[in-house]
Order: sequence, then structure tokens, then C-alpha cells
Amino acid sequence: MFSHREKQRFCISVFLLFGLLVCGCTEPASARKKKELGIEASVKREVAIGARVAEEIAKNMEFVEDPLVTARVRGIFNRLTPWVKRPLPYNVHVVKEKSPNAFCIPGGNIYVTTGLIDFVRSDAELAFVMAHELSHADGKHGIIQMERNQKLSLAALAIAVASRGAGAAMVLSNVAAVAVSNAYSRDLEQEADLGAVTISANAGYELSAGVTVMESLAAEELKQPWVDPGVYRDHPKISERIHYIAGAVESRGHKIQRKNVLKVLIPRLGEEGNRLLLRVDDTVIVQAPASSEARQLFEGAQMALQRALQMETPVYDIRVDEAGGRPSAVYIGVSCILREPLPKGTDSLGHVRLQLVKALTEARKKHPMANYSL
Repeated sequence: MFSHREKQRFCISVFLLFGLLVCGCTEPASARKKKELGIEASVKREVAIGARVAEEIAKNMEFVEDPLVTARVRGIFNRLTPWVKRPLPYNVHVVKEKSPNAFCIPGGNIYVTTGLIDFVRSDAELAFVMAHELSHADGKHGIIQMERNQKLSLAALAIAVASRGAGAAMVLSNVAAVAVSNAYSRDLEQEADLGAVTISANAGYELSAGVTVMESLAAEELKQPWVDPGVYRDHPKISERIHYIAGAVESRGHKIQRKNVLKVLIPRLGEEGNRLLLRVDDTVIVQAPASSEARQLFEGAQMALQRALQMETPVYDIRVDEAGGRPSAVYIGVSCILREPLPKGTDSLGHVRLQLVKALTEARKKHPMANYSL
């Protein structure tokens, strides 16, 4: 893992390299040809820049060729790429790196680390991260950021790179450090986040994944020591990103519902011995002697729980209603989960409510950085 100072130095070198390559790839042309072929020339220039950078990444990072891993990543990637706008030769690579990360370089090459694959909880989360990087590539953000950061270039290093001397070798050998920094400014990072929402939606992925993956990154950030962001202090905070991603999701008419993305609060029905048990994750919600009557009742409760119990459910929405001064039914919001009469030997409705609260609490412990009142 690179230190923060190394990240800064390497990124300065990367942006300088981009600037030099841009100059080297530009061909003189008439005003008319520039107008007619401007987009095509820009893409060719960008692809040429990316090809040089990709060569150095290949020298400095180990690629993963496990067919199970690459098939999953490429399958998701292929669902996303039809929804970008610019005609780049998009491609995705998996690289061996413990830290959860993804990055793109000019020209459309996207890189995903094995650490990220282990970090995400679903294909939808992985899709959002890759859609974010595709949005950077589609928006030409690498080139834009390079142009903004040219003031950081060192004249002596520029001469060394131009002359292909030792300075050029140093820049090229460390170019893969762009993967560590992802140092886009606030407006570009927000544009990529919101673009990822659009791309993910068009590709048919669960949009809550954009919120959950950022919340997981917020939890990961707490484990890392704080460092001075230096020239990259304009990078948006994760809390800010969660807020505007959630807003973009809800503006599309989608509710934030985390459980399907996180694969928690899953009701399961089973038997142990002569007893029928309804669980939510590892918590037994209710049990009764096995019988056709109990099974029919619990199957209905299982379906109701699948619909009604969410990570965002307020605890006070899980309640026991009474009729005639006696418990009559367990509700989650307006959904009835179980009601009297219950088969003999079934847990009480009060016990069922307590177990539902316990299951919800345990699920939230697995994802502690979420603001469930969003």
C-alpha cells in the first residue's frame, strides 16, 4: 500500500505524463477537418494515452485470470457498457490487490481489485462501483483532471519525460499509483456518482446498492488513520456522497431498501425434530409443533415478512395489536404477520414481536453506518 505522500507524487507524475502524451498525439489539421473529425481525433488521442498508461499498469500489477472471477466481473460489465455515451473501446480487468478499489484510465480501461470483489456484498454493489468508473471514463474525467492539475507539473521532470530519460522511466514505472488515489475533484466525483445511478438503473440493478456500498466504505474509512488530503482536499466526503446518491435514487421513485443488496433479513422455514421453525437469518421468530395447520400459517408469515420487514423498518412499526384486551395479531406497519387463533404450542405473539426486533437489530449490526431514516 502506498503512503499518502507517495500517492501525491505518483499522481502528479501521472497527470504530467497525460499532458505530455496529449501534446505528442496531436496532429496539425485545418479548421474544417478539426470540426469534422474533432470527436474521432479526441477519442483516438485519449485511447493512445490510455494505451501507454495500460502498458505501465501491466508491468506493475498482477492480473487475475480465474475464469469464475473474470466471468462474473465481465458479465456485470457487459450489462453496463451499453448505457455509456462515448464510443470508447471499453474493457475491464481484475488485478490482485488487497484494498477494495476500482479505477479507470483514459481510453476506457477499467480495473477492479480482488479486494473490492471480496468487499462488496452483491453483484448490484459491484455494478455500482464499475458504473461509477465507467461514468468517469464516459465523462473524460481523467483528461479533465489532468488539465486542472497541470500547475503541479515540475519543469525539470517534464524535460526528463520529453527526452525519455530517467525521469520518464520513473513516471512510467509508477503510473499504476493512479489506482490508489482516485483523486477527482468534487464536481467530477459527484458527476460520476450520479452517472452511476443512471447507468445502474438502465442496466436493471438494485439502486439501493449505491447507498449500501458507500455506507460500507464509510465503515472501512473509520478503520484507517486520517491523513491530510493535501491538494485533494476538494474530494467529497463519503457522508455527502451517500446523501446525494440516496436523493438521486429516491428522485427516480425508488425506495431505499437495503436488505436484498446486503442479503440479510431473509425468512426461512424449516423443521427440527417434530417442531416447525420460522427464522429470520439466524433468529428463530416463532415455532410450533409440526402440523399442516402450522405450516400453512408459517408459510403465510414467511411471505409477509419477505415483503414487510426491511432494514429501514422503524422498531415501533413492529407491534402487537389487541382485541378485547387480548393480543390478537403481530403487525409490521400495515402488514399482518401472524394472528390468533394460533395452533396449540405456538410461541406467543409478544414473543414473536421480541424476536422480530432482535432479528432487525442483528441485521443492522452487520451494516452499522447506515442512516435508516433516509
